[in-house]
Amino acid sequence: MLPTKAGRAKRYKGQRRHSSFYVGQHLYHWLQLHQMFPKNIEELMQISRYRLKDYIKGQRAISLALSTF
Repeated sequence: MLPTKAGRAKRYKGQRRHSSFYVGQHLYHWLQLHQMFPKNIEELMQISRYRLKDYIKGQRAISLALSTF
């Protein structure tokens, strides 16, 4: 990763943001937040439509996570 002007390291497309260990560690909290604020999440998706692709990926991940419990 190369540092950018803002001080944040630039990520390339092939790099993950979080490791599998991190996701597993924080999954329970993410599921709780998703269940607590479904209306807020839907409203945010109406405002920022450019994030819809990420939102759909997140919805798929949540459904997979819920199927394990």
